[in-house]
Amino acid sequence: MKILIADDSEDMQMLLTQYLRQWGHTVVIAQNGAEALHILEETDIQFVISDWSMPLISGEELCRTVREKMDLKRYIYIILLTAKQEKQDLVTGMEAGADDFIRKPFNKEELRVRIRAGERTLQMEKMLAEQNNQLKEAQAALRDDLEAAAQVQRNLLPNPKEQPFANAGYRFDWLYTPAAFLGGDTCNILRLDKTHAGFYMIDVAGHGIPAALKTVMLSQTLSAANGQTGLLKDDISYAPHCFIRPAAEVLYELNNLSQNETDAMHYFTMIYGVLDVETGHTVISQAGHPAAILLHSDTSMEMMDAGGVPVGMLEGMTYDESTFMLTSGDRIILYTDGVTECENVLGEQFTLERFQVLLREHGQKPLNDMIAAIRQALVVWRGSTGFDDDVSILVIERFS
Repeated sequence: MKILIADDSEDMQMLLTQYLRQWGHTVVIAQNGAEALHILEETDIQFVISDWSMPLISGEELCRTVREKMDLKRYIYIILLTAKQEKQDLVTGMEAGADDFIRKPFNKEELRVRIRAGERTLQMEKMLAEQNNQLKEAQAALRDDLEAAAQVQRNLLPNPKEQPFANAGYRFDWLYTPAAFLGGDTCNILRLDKTHAGFYMIDVAGHGIPAALKTVMLSQTLSAANGQTGLLKDDISYAPHCFIRPAAEVLYELNNLSQNETDAMHYFTMIYGVLDVETGHTVISQAGHPAAILLHSDTSMEMMDAGGVPVGMLEGMTYDESTFMLTSGDRIILYTDGVTECENVLGEQFTLERFQVLLREHGQKPLNDMIAAIRQALVVWRGSTGFDDDVSILVIERFS
């Protein structure tokens, strides 16, 4: 190991150099504290044996400068040589940043074991630094993976730039703000056939990667885009050649598919609805999810509460349906409890009542402006852009 000796006494320099070279170390000499600081800046030395009393800069000042003013990106182990005997002097040196002391005149073997102790400290520091670097690399890789996974999850959400029912007089927009990289919420609006749209909002119990994986699986299970058959519809041999499965039946089948005997918390809340884009006739079924809100053009509103137990909680559950007409100017709002239960710094929840006030205040704005206003109000309420729970909203509007 390379050791820097900072001492203005030639006799002490020679004695220390003789011992250190016997023990296999390389020695660098500094005549005073100022020279020692310069050497530390220009080399990779990590071990210093310094006299306390030196011209220009003392050993105590050397310690303090190394600890407080120099950014060396490495730890410097410092042993102070001193003839001082008072305990307060030793306290002062330790507070300045010295790692160890040897009183003059010193014993050769005592010096050797104290250097060995310093070497072990530096070895441990090196190991910790390497482990920290490995941890940082692993965290960076994990962050990249999570960001990629989050993008996959966002890609499963509907694209507001693609409005498949605009020609029929319908448009939609959504807000999706996960509490972390990945969220347990998801939503979509799907073309079931030429005249029917399916839409849903899901909130998986829990957070993070397990909940996110569940949303991806559910999105794939519920996919009915591009003419695919599955849980939401079936092909039939006679006109209209497509059977749209009723909303309550979809939840019933999905509940039976989602039973997990080993995990009682393996459940999610959901609203699923079917919209006839020609008539505006809408049927929704609800599974433990916050009630959908039907917002009329005059800002009056109705709560579409169909009740129901969360999907995956109990086997064999049946679900009710709510039916209503979506007329020109009406909006149907689906949301997760991350909206109404959003807490401020005092622990107060945003509440359904405040959400309803927001909808009345901004309900006649364009959809993207309405969504932006709601998000801003939640950020102001929260006092932060970060949330404890996923915040999701899906709004479908009939504009003609």
